[in-house]
Amino acid sequence: MKRFLIAAACLAALLVAASPVAANNKPTTGDKIDLLAPPTTFPAGAPFFIEHGIGCDIVLYGDLPAYCMYAGTHFDLYLDGVRQRSSVDIDNERPYYVKHYLTNYPDGLPPGKHTFCGYFFFLVDVWTGDTCVEIDFTNI
Repeated sequence: MKRFLIAAACLAALLVAASPVAANNKPTTGDKIDLLAPPTTFPAGAPFFIEHGIGCDIVLYGDLPAYCMYAGTHFDLYLDGVRQRSSVDIDNERPYYVKHYLTNYPDGLPPGKHTFCGYFFFLVDVWTGDTCVEIDFTNI
């Protein structure tokens, strides 16, 4: 019985340590490009990342944390018409619950104009907005 209690306590500690309540703090590469306030130019070949998502506020709007964590709540990023892979980065700091989608570009992009489009969805794949920007990646 004593072994069972020790094993159960270790398992509980492991689950708490891996709890999604804390931020994932996924590593990023280079500078952040914010699609809501993008640069007009960016150095070609320079590493960068894009991270956007959906946030819930339990105080102002009465949102449930489950609203943000629901699979239908997501952000899709497209580069030159091609959907990009991203990883989920959760930041849960009461009263806010934020589900970010992180895409790293460790090798940057080649010179030229590139179009980024981001699409925001809330709950059951309900489109809540989008933004498309063109950034000129230039040689320095």
